[in-house]
Amino acid sequence: MDNFIPGGSLKRFNPLEPGVDDLTRSTLLKLLLHEAEKSSPTHQELDRIDRHMAALRQLIYRQLELAEKEKSKGRNAERALKLLATMNDLMANYQILRRRISPAAE
Repeated sequence: MDNFIPGGSLKRFNPLEPGVDDLTRSTLLKLLLHEAEKSSPTHQELDRIDRHMAALRQLIYRQLELAEKEKSKGRNAERALKLLATMNDLMANYQILRRRISPAAE
């Protein structure tokens, strides 16, 4: 078997960079949550997902306030809005994951 040896410099992938399209960001989030769904969740894991969702709700609220604040000051809020969109996508996928796995744990 051949060993893979990367050539050149490696750049860390950041899904929030301006060059990353919405489809790529959304696909990565879905794949991440699909991996979480494949395991058989325990009640502790379901509780952890619920805690993550609650924390994410608070972050979404704060990010929305930040984006509104940036806009009101006449600044470019593109980055703040892109992060908000990512958080919303993540929340939607968490909710789908939670609905799919909750009957299995009960």
